[in-house]
Amino acid sequence: MSQSPVAPIAYFVYNRPDHVKRSLEALRKNYLAPQSKLFIFSDGPANEKAVQGVQEVREYLKDKSHTDGFASVEIIERETNHGCGVNIVEGITQVANEFGRLVIVEDDILTSPYFLTYINDGLELYKDDDKVGVISAWLEPQFLTLGDKLPESFFMNVAHIWGWGTWQRVWKDYEFDAGKLLEQIRAEGREDEFNYGLKFKPNSRNLEAQAAGRVGTWDYQLTASLFLHHRLSLSPGRAYSNNIGCDGTGMHCGTADYYKVNVKLAEEYQPLKKIPIELNQEIYNIRRRNLAKQHHSLIYRALRKIYRILTGKNKVSKR
Repeated sequence: MSQSPVAPIAYFVYNRPDHVKRSLEALRKNYLAPQSKLFIFSDGPANEKAVQGVQEVREYLKDKSHTDGFASVEIIERETNHGCGVNIVEGITQVANEFGRLVIVEDDILTSPYFLTYINDGLELYKDDDKVGVISAWLEPQFLTLGDKLPESFFMNVAHIWGWGTWQRVWKDYEFDAGKLLEQIRAEGREDEFNYGLKFKPNSRNLEAQAAGRVGTWDYQLTASLFLHHRLSLSPGRAYSNNIGCDGTGMHCGTADYYKVNVKLAEEYQPLKKIPIELNQEIYNIRRRNLAKQHHSLIYRALRKIYRILTGKNKVSKR
């Protein structure tokens, strides 16, 4: 296993050529792109409806003018559909085992020109700190309410995967089996801690949905795996990435308004400084309150919809 001075990039694509064009072009404009090896994992179509999109993406990627600008490019085309979770997990495992560290980007992630610089600095700064599991580039919009009080970087207990980096030492502890993770968390008596002390248990619900096959993601398991190994994630005080896929075209993001907030990507970079590895309590409290607020909002909308159906007020008037 070699240790690359600049972490390679594992880039995951499926059937959205327009997103790939925007995402890859932004990644190419990163200042560290010429020093970064790019591994593109293209999943096979899950059904006939996805065939055309997958083919268009692959044709676009085979044009070297679109991938020019990286140290090297390797495209791995899946012959069959592995599914979002398996495709990403297998791809990360392959690159992590070979290089020891890596940057992970999906095809709906838009990055700042300093994205790779920030992630690589974080990977180097905390390479020997086992308490650090992930270097995340996305900034949750709710934290902007802190204004000037928002630190340059801070530690969280959730793994944001909209542009991130990690090490093989961390990834080897990743567990894909959501049911197994939840069972272990409960066996250790840590479920309340895992759920911010909230009675509706948001994190446990996510794992339960994954275990039951209602969703087919992999990131809930990452947060749980980090939690069980007492690891935190570094987040930035300015956004180095954003998601452009919450437009109804993706498999899991949906169209939630919360994720559509246009957080401005960083146009400058302050060298990352090492900070104490401890949970930022103020950030934690903001996130806890927002989770509770979102939950209450969902309950209100559900009850309102039921009321409108029962009273006949849900019908669309004709003019």
